[in-house]
Amino acid sequence: MNIQPQYALENTFGLPSKAQWGGAIEQISDVHEALDFVQTNNLKLTCLGAGSNVILQPQLAGLVCSIRITGVVVLEETDEFVLVEVGAGASWHEFVLESLSRSWFGLENLALIPGLVGAGPVQNIGAYGVELSQFVVAVNVVDGEGAERQVAHKDCQFAYRSSVFKAQPDWIIVSVVLRLSKLPLIEISYPDLENALKDLAAPSPEDVAQGVIGLRSGKLPNPAEFANAGSFFKNPIVNGEQSIEMQAQGFKAFAHGEVFKLSAAQLIDRAGWKGIRRGDVGCWPQQPLVIVNYGGASCSDILSFAEDVAHGVKEQYQIQLELEPSVLS
Repeated sequence: MNIQPQYALENTFGLPSKAQWGGAIEQISDVHEALDFVQTNNLKLTCLGAGSNVILQPQLAGLVCSIRITGVVVLEETDEFVLVEVGAGASWHEFVLESLSRSWFGLENLALIPGLVGAGPVQNIGAYGVELSQFVVAVNVVDGEGAERQVAHKDCQFAYRSSVFKAQPDWIIVSVVLRLSKLPLIEISYPDLENALKDLAAPSPEDVAQGVIGLRSGKLPNPAEFANAGSFFKNPIVNGEQSIEMQAQGFKAFAHGEVFKLSAAQLIDRAGWKGIRRGDVGCWPQQPLVIVNYGGASCSDILSFAEDVAHGVKEQYQIQLELEPSVLS
């Protein structure tokens, strides 16, 4: 592992950021080398994927490693399912496409989500009625003491945009084990997706993936053109009584177990922030849930703008929005 000083950090928000020390982790032995380095030099260790769900301060302390472990290994296969281990550094969207090409189904609704496979369990990524936790069998990690361990699904503590891995920042995810179906699993109950596929009598998993890609492409800015970190706020969770109150005001509410999710995008829109721009920061006109860096915005510019958006929603609707990306310093 090549550990370098003042390591430039990639991130989809286009924020200039360097780590005190940094390097790429391409195999498990690199993880142990990184741990030895931070222990010897009394530093903290932070691991990043593609930098697609983070907001980076200009300077990050300690050793920051980019996860680049790739590879897909079939562990078990039957006529009905396949068990696969995927390297944490593999591109998430490319793996979704590879799964479809190999007739492994279930992940279609999660197409075009930016980032790497290893970041998926941390946030329990989800879209269009599907969450990654539905397919995770286990997550392989190296803990802060250098022990290699497998975290079973039941111990991952998956919840909406959350997992045990958020509470264990010293665990480095090296691979994810997924159970995918060999039989089509069609989930199009999400209204936008159902509408996009309404002309198809029996949509295939490939149709679902293309429908999701079309929806995301139409609403969300390409980070290569307009720097962003995807959804900036979580959809708020409310109880049944609050759900009824908000629906009476014209808001959508989606059942999520015994509680309900409100649309953060709709709240931001109704609070008047859709398309609003302040200097180089603004809410994307087609999807106000996305905050965009139009050029030279700083980390503080983005966080200040986001704070004002959240304050505007709270003031009008008494609903507190929470950030989805992590702020790293």
